[in-house]
Amino acid sequence: MQDGELYWIKRWGEGYFDVNADGNVIVRPRRNSHQGDLYALVKSLVEKGIEPPILIRFNGIIEDRIKGLSHAFSSAIQEFDYRGSHRIAFPIKVNPQKHVVEIVQEAGREFHIGLEVGSKPELIAALMLDHAPQGVLLCNGYKDAEYISLALTSIKLGRRTLIIIEQTYELNLLLKVAEELGVEAEIGFRMKLSHKGTGRWNSSGGEQSKFGLFTHEIVACLEQLEAAGKTHWVKLLHFHIGSQITTIESIKKALKEGARMYSELAAQYPSLCFFDVGGGLAVDYDGSKSTADSSMNYTVQEYARDVISAIGEACLEAGIDDPIVITESGRSIASHHAVLITEVIDVTTTPKVTEQLPPPPTENEIVATLITLHDELALSNCRETFHDVMEFKERILEEFVHGKLKLAERAYAERVVQLLLSKIRHLYHQLPDVPEEIEILDKLLLETYFCNFSVFQSLPDSWAIGQLFPIMPIHRLHEKATHQAVLADLSCDSDGKIDCFIGRRNPSSYLRLHEYGTGPYYVGIFLVGAYQEILGGLHNLFGDTNVVHADLDEEGEWDLSGLVEGNTIEEVLSYVEYHSEKLLSHLHLQIEKSLKLGRITPAESAQVKKRFKHALESYTYLVV
Repeated sequence: MQDGELYWIKRWGEGYFDVNADGNVIVRPRRNSHQGDLYALVKSLVEKGIEPPILIRFNGIIEDRIKGLSHAFSSAIQEFDYRGSHRIAFPIKVNPQKHVVEIVQEAGREFHIGLEVGSKPELIAALMLDHAPQGVLLCNGYKDAEYISLALTSIKLGRRTLIIIEQTYELNLLLKVAEELGVEAEIGFRMKLSHKGTGRWNSSGGEQSKFGLFTHEIVACLEQLEAAGKTHWVKLLHFHIGSQITTIESIKKALKEGARMYSELAAQYPSLCFFDVGGGLAVDYDGSKSTADSSMNYTVQEYARDVISAIGEACLEAGIDDPIVITESGRSIASHHAVLITEVIDVTTTPKVTEQLPPPPTENEIVATLITLHDELALSNCRETFHDVMEFKERILEEFVHGKLKLAERAYAERVVQLLLSKIRHLYHQLPDVPEEIEILDKLLLETYFCNFSVFQSLPDSWAIGQLFPIMPIHRLHEKATHQAVLADLSCDSDGKIDCFIGRRNPSSYLRLHEYGTGPYYVGIFLVGAYQEILGGLHNLFGDTNVVHADLDEEGEWDLSGLVEGNTIEEVLSYVEYHSEKLLSHLHLQIEKSLKLGRITPAESAQVKKRFKHALESYTYLVV
C-alpha cells in the first residue's frame, strides 16, 4: 500500500484531496480545475510567521459543494418533471464565522441561497449580512417577544423572513407582536415526526424530540389563525430528523410522512408553498459508504431524487401545486472546506527490531531469564516466547513493589520486554497465519505522537462523541510509514488524544506515521469545517488557531484571501477575567518587592517585564 491509499484518501477525499508524485497531499478546490500542493502552502505560511496549528479554509470547496447540491436537485427536478423548485438555506449554527457565511452566500447567490437561524444572536448576525434577492431567512429555535419583533422588523427591511412555529406559545406571541408592529407575517410549522433518523443524532427526530408540534397542536394553531383571519400567513411546513443521517431508508420514511402532511395542509391552505426537509444530509467521513455513524449509505444525487419524488408524487396525487423544496444541508456544504494542520513536536517510541541489548546493570534472575529469551527468540518459538514475556511483565512490577527488584533493574527489564515484544510482532507477520495475539501486541507497542493543537478547541466532536475524522500526514507519502501511533494534544487531560482512526472496514486503534526527527512533520485533520470551530472550548486556555482562507488563481497558484490570527494569551485570559492591565500592575508590585529584598537586579526586572509582556502577546500554542 503506497501514498494516500494507506489513509483511504480516495474514499473520503471526494475528489478534493489526493497525493502527488512528490508524496504531498494536493487540494483541488473545484475538483475538475487546478490543484495545489498543501505541503507547499503550509511551508510558505510558516515562512511568513504563521505557525501551526493552522486552520486552512478552501473557499472553492464551499462553492463546489453548493453547486453540486443545487445541480443534484436540478437534475432530480428535471427527471421527475417536478413543477416546483429547490432552495438551500444554510444553518448559521454549522459555522457562524462571518468569513464562512459570506463565502456561502456569495457562492450560492445564483441559486438564491438563504440562511437559517436558531437564536437572537444568529438572527442579528444574519440581518447584518447581504442576502440573495430571492433567498429566504428561516427563523427557528425558541422565541420570545424580542426575537419575534426582530424577525418581523426584518420584513420591513426587505427580507423574506419566515418565522417557524416550534412551540404553541410562539403563535400567541407572534399574533400579539405583529399587531403591535402592523406587520403581516409569513410563518411555518415544524412538525414532530413519528419516524426517527439513524446515527448518533437519531433522538433529534421522533415523538420524543426536543422541537416540533404534534399533529393536534398544528391543527389547534391553524384554528387560532382562522379565528384571527391570518391563515394566509401559512407558507411553510418543516421537519427535521437529525444530523448526519446515515441511512437513506430513514430519510425515505420521514419524507413519506412529511409529504403526506404537506399535501393535506396545502389542500386546505393554498398559501402553503414551501416544503422544508431540514438538515440531515450526511458526510462520509470515513469513506466506507456504509451505515456507520461516520458514514452514509447513499449519495447526494440519491438524496435529491428521493426528496423530489416523494413530495412530487404526494402533490400530484392530491392535485395541488408542487412546493419550493428547502434543504438545510449545512454539514454537507461546510465539512470538506476546512483542514486543521498541526505539527508533531515529540514522540514516545518503541525499540526497533534491529536494536541490540546493552549490558545488564546487575545480575538478577528476571533480567537473566529475559536476556536468554531474547537470545533464543526465533520464528519457531515466537508464540511461546510471547506468553513467557507477558508473564514476566507482571512479575517485574510485583517484585519491584516488594523490594526484590531495584530501580535500575526494573528499568532494564522493562526495556528488554519492549524489545522482545517488538521483535515478536515482527516475527508474527512472517508466520503463515498471523496469531490473534497480534492485536494485543499492536496495542502494547503503540507510539504516541504529540501534536501542537488542542482536541477540545479544534476537534470537540472527536473527544465528546467519538466522531471519526480523516487524519494523515500531508507530506512524505512516498516513504513507507512504519510507526503505529496515536495522537496526543497539548492539554493536561487524559482525554486530549485521538486513538480511533479510519480503517479498511472498521475503525483502527492506530494511525501509521513516519519516523520522526528528520525535520518538521505536519499532520492534517480533514473535513473539520462543520461545527468543530464554534463548539471548541478553552480547556487549558488554548484559544482559536490561526485561520487562513486559500484558493487557487487562474495559474494554479495559491491566493490567500484572508488571515485571521489565532488568540493571544492576553485574549484568552481576558475571557476568564484576567485582564492584562491588572496582571501587569500585580507584576509590578511583585518586582518592586523582589528588588527591595535583593532577589533580582534592576536589569533583571526590566527583562522580566519584557518577557511577561511578550508572553501576553504571543500565540497560546507552542512556537516550534
